[in-house]
Amino acid sequence: MSLRRENLTIALLAAAGVFYLIFILRTSFNINGQPFFTLVDDAMISMRYARNLAQGYGLVWNIGQPPVEGFTNLGWTLLLTIIHLLPISQPYISLVVMLIGAAILLANILVVIQITNFLKPTARYAPLIAATITAFYFPFVFWTLRGLEVGALFLTLNLALLFSLRLTLDPKPATVFWLSLCLCISLLIRLDAFLQIGILLAYIFIKKPRAAVLPFISSILFLIATLVFQRFYFGDFFPNTYYLKVSGVPLTERVWLGLTVLIDYASRDFLMPLLFSILAWVVYKDFRSREMFILLSLFIVQILYSVWVGGDYAEDALDSANRFTAQGMTGLIILFCLALERFLENVNTSQPGPVFAIVVGIGVLVVMSGEPWEKWMINNAPMHRTDIQRVQLGLRIQSSTDPSAVIAVHAAGQIPYFSQRTTIDLLGKSDPLIAKGPPAATFMPGHNKWNYEYSIGVLKPDVIADNFFKLRSFMETNTDYQRLPNGIYVRKDSTLVDFAGLQVEHP
Repeated sequence: MSLRRENLTIALLAAAGVFYLIFILRTSFNINGQPFFTLVDDAMISMRYARNLAQGYGLVWNIGQPPVEGFTNLGWTLLLTIIHLLPISQPYISLVVMLIGAAILLANILVVIQITNFLKPTARYAPLIAATITAFYFPFVFWTLRGLEVGALFLTLNLALLFSLRLTLDPKPATVFWLSLCLCISLLIRLDAFLQIGILLAYIFIKKPRAAVLPFISSILFLIATLVFQRFYFGDFFPNTYYLKVSGVPLTERVWLGLTVLIDYASRDFLMPLLFSILAWVVYKDFRSREMFILLSLFIVQILYSVWVGGDYAEDALDSANRFTAQGMTGLIILFCLALERFLENVNTSQPGPVFAIVVGIGVLVVMSGEPWEKWMINNAPMHRTDIQRVQLGLRIQSSTDPSAVIAVHAAGQIPYFSQRTTIDLLGKSDPLIAKGPPAATFMPGHNKWNYEYSIGVLKPDVIADNFFKLRSFMETNTDYQRLPNGIYVRKDSTLVDFAGLQVEHP
């Protein structure tokens, strides 16, 4: 790497780091003069499990109740547990998670540069273009800085890709070890990482069969060990959310919704780089290498997976690719940048410098993520206003109910975490009876199963903290609950609730 390119890389990392800090600080808010931070609602579900484990109660949703795996990111939840062992106050613990996310994003930029350089050591533009897009691609930044495992999984899988490429040229024992470790950590973070891991192992097996033995065996054994652990600890091989989103839903219904959200929200992100990469594949014979095919495969398998599961829950809020599609975008971004490099080799005679690469990267970003970033500048992070309201509600419930009170929620993140009350999950992420039951409405990932007759009529929570579009019609015939002016339902005979306190706007 030339000195100028090295300086530009440092400048890009510095700019990205400053931008991530701005993103994080914009998510702060005040409650009674106290600065607060929160992660996105789904991330706070993992935070609740992590806090319970850190306090010695186990990986449980409710203290004293049997374990249920209401999350899909075991490795990330364990990391959050370590953070909860530190002496960090509740208002700032989410800030620590976001700062770790920023460090992960910066590390990921460096790994992408190394992968691109490895695939084309003579490249003048591709590494910096890939780094620029990776640094500021909206789904990468949003999901990582808002507390989900997305960035950590990108990093471990990208490291696995880098070690896989190195292994095919120089199968040193150290490279085999680090590759195997990255594969196992990726599986620990999310079991569905096995899709991209399978592609990497197939690539190594074709190039260097003997070098694939240890990574393959370690991945299989680790996958089996994780499934066995989940079976004995939680009572099921798969997370409860798997049954919630897949069981009882016709495949055609899932696939149709998955295709719809892919076209409506993700196509802008990937269509231009995908078509350009395919054009380079057709035009340039030397571009049709196994390595280029692997990059494309890592993207395609995530597209297929996203369609198979029916998409995610927040495409409309982000107006961008969902987490599953974004997981394959690194491969496509690098492939596109290498295709662009190949094209510039033919048409470029003036040989512009590395600054040109960053300018091109910014131009591509405008196409891929310009609209969501514009919305971010105007409205802050997607769902942020609702996140704040749920934190306020959770703290209000904590101050207005007895510690033995039971609450029920549809949004199972901030409200249960900040209220610190035994919680009934009305949409079933942490309730196997709901998750394995029949759908109650047309398929929406994680939002189409409920059983109010059971969750409210039988379990009788003291407080129903938030609303959902079907709740009000059910509650109209339920005479056991009183609806407060702010929409909270309270069981009329509960002695564990301060009715007046629940109506105060701020805790």
